[in-house]
Amino acid sequence: MKPLITFIFSLTSFFFCVSLLSEPGAATAHNDGVYIVYMGAPASLKGSLKDDHAQLLDSLLKRKQDALIHNYKSGFSGFAAHLSAEEARSIAEKPGVVSVFPDPVLQLHTTRSWDFLKYETSVMIESNPRSDSNSTDAIIGILDTGIWPESESFNDETMGPIPLRWNGTCANGQDSSTFNCNKKIIGARSYGAGENKSRTPRDMMGHGTHVASTAAGVEVKDVSYYGLAAGTAKGGSPGSRLAIYQVFSSQNGSQGSTVLAAFDDAIADGVDVLSLSFGSSSFLEQEFINDPIALGAFHAVQNGITVVCSAGNDGPNPGSVVNSAPWILTVAATTIDRVFESDVVLGNNKVIKGTGINFASIQNSPVYPIIYAKSAKKSGVDENATRNCEPNSMDQEIIKGKIVVCDNEDSLYPQRNKQDEVKKLGGIGVILIDDELRGVAFNFGTFPMTVISSKDGAKVLSYINSTKNPVATILPTTARTNYKPAPTIAYFSSRGPSTIPKNILKPDIAAPGVNILAAWIGNDTVQTLKGKDPPLYNVLSGTSMACPHVSGIAAAVKSRNPTWSPSVIRSAIMTTAAQTNNMKAPITTEKGTAATPYDFGAGEVSTTGPLQPGLVYETTAIDYLNFLCYHGYNIATIKIMANTIPDGFTCPEESSIDLISNINYPSIAISNFDEKAGRRVNRTLTNVAGKAKMEDAKTVYNISIDAPAGLDVQVVPDKLHFSKIDEKSSYQVSFSAANPLKKDVFGSITWSNGRYKVRSTFALSSKSGSVALDKK
Repeated sequence: MKPLITFIFSLTSFFFCVSLLSEPGAATAHNDGVYIVYMGAPASLKGSLKDDHAQLLDSLLKRKQDALIHNYKSGFSGFAAHLSAEEARSIAEKPGVVSVFPDPVLQLHTTRSWDFLKYETSVMIESNPRSDSNSTDAIIGILDTGIWPESESFNDETMGPIPLRWNGTCANGQDSSTFNCNKKIIGARSYGAGENKSRTPRDMMGHGTHVASTAAGVEVKDVSYYGLAAGTAKGGSPGSRLAIYQVFSSQNGSQGSTVLAAFDDAIADGVDVLSLSFGSSSFLEQEFINDPIALGAFHAVQNGITVVCSAGNDGPNPGSVVNSAPWILTVAATTIDRVFESDVVLGNNKVIKGTGINFASIQNSPVYPIIYAKSAKKSGVDENATRNCEPNSMDQEIIKGKIVVCDNEDSLYPQRNKQDEVKKLGGIGVILIDDELRGVAFNFGTFPMTVISSKDGAKVLSYINSTKNPVATILPTTARTNYKPAPTIAYFSSRGPSTIPKNILKPDIAAPGVNILAAWIGNDTVQTLKGKDPPLYNVLSGTSMACPHVSGIAAAVKSRNPTWSPSVIRSAIMTTAAQTNNMKAPITTEKGTAATPYDFGAGEVSTTGPLQPGLVYETTAIDYLNFLCYHGYNIATIKIMANTIPDGFTCPEESSIDLISNINYPSIAISNFDEKAGRRVNRTLTNVAGKAKMEDAKTVYNISIDAPAGLDVQVVPDKLHFSKIDEKSSYQVSFSAANPLKKDVFGSITWSNGRYKVRSTFALSSKSGSVALDKK
């Protein structure tokens, strides 16, 4: 994977970088600035520690009246404030303080990010999941760039009264004359620091509107992006309500303290699901107590809120997945069965399949001279720079009036730069050779440009080299459906294994993340074609498009089963996932190799299976407390963090990272597997079938095991008997091997009673053969 391609797709799906350098549990105070002071559970729940928060604030404000940025007091306790490095170090030693760390800037990697988004799109999967059109009154909180409330996707004509349990507000700021909430958008907040008086939850960038309509947009027929991706737009849970938290108000990004403020408000407002399509960079690992998203999600889940986050866009690098805390539902991205083709026709009438979105108006007949960029090398310029169409590397007189074939092997210049350079020199089109980008459909506007594979690139170059006057043309884009195979793993989707923490298999699930058609802002100029009205719907790609698909499904499950906890909802989604494509074969990666749980977690999300999963794995509060113990936090810190903690709870004496494998998670991950000693892992299932018919609750589930060669997997017992709803039954899985594992291995165990199949994925890595991580 080219580093810059990895780098740029992070921008495309609005996946932001967090600049955080910190040690677990310590104050990382090196400079004066804004710091986040995290003090665990809300002060009202902390007994003797309840005054610590107020005392610290009073002391601070007496010294600095304008120091406070945010005060967290609803979902958790703490504040963000302007502090000197010495003040930060001092506060870190105070009673009740868990961590003090610099406020991370969540921002675009470069100013080219929105230019790239302008020229971006990919290969999609079903972007309108039909999970449960009749589900109502689940409330999805969207942390993003805001919303365009006038979009038809947010029409509330079919919505009933706003749920009485809603505690939020429609804080429309200076946009009060035009921004209106309704029975669909029931709340909206915007955030900013200091003298930001122009705050408004109105989306001026489009990303938040796109995400919100993907999660919960109502059905809107006959929509498209200038005729492409035509059809009906509908969110995963059309009957759900939306609560908008605008944490990104400009291209300059957001602060971690702002994200925490949104979490704090959302917990108090009463949302059921939180959807976050951003996160830290995989290159900057963070401990949980210094990670705003992990901290906010921890307290949201303690309050019964399901938190869904994108896995990141640093794929296909191993170990690049982020948002990996076990209380977060982490989503990878896949393609769908529709491709956007922009083919090349050569002078010998041979047609080369290309991918891209362009609305070019050049002739369909191959009448335009075609040249390999290397042939236009300027004197004194490196040949590699020229064949990659880098700026200032090609002779204008040779390029002018021609279609130019460019390689894409450099890591400094994305395809946008190559397009601009050829266009500047008078070229009339670009054919880009790139096997990875061939799997996506970037938006090139009205400029004739397409991406082809290296295999087809060799055919084009052979034609050029064997023809005296080679000619070609690039056809405008057409959409082709029923493409096979689909889904495949999107090349940019971040991959496991998770490194913080180990022994939790991430990502959890995969969902449509490419070429997703959804609502757009009404005043756009960037995505608007010349001479056309702004598009009301747009096509985007990234794991941030995959995330709201799962958020919508989670809301549909919550509507159907309002008493289910976040971990039960996660289990229902994971254990009912699919692992095969539309050819009835195993899902593959972008390279055509078999995908593994490091690519897609449990598999491709089902839109209906989670509504009736049969059995579920409930990860309890004790599981999460034990996880914190196993991960290395001491009992004093855990008691401050947790909303409630059982009397007498203490960390096990033999706490170790290896024991994380034993928390009641829907999948199983074992790192540093010792084949000589073997490993045993325990799990507990709860019967949730038979809600409608009590006789269905009495049932027997049998085990089936799919294990790789060389790994012995035994499950005891091999039958689970249930006689009533909510009854629990436990089992133990034993892993052993006669010889050392030479690589990471994967498999699954499935419980079935003939009606329901409850599948759990496992992944094992050994000391001698674990996957190499190249992200550092």
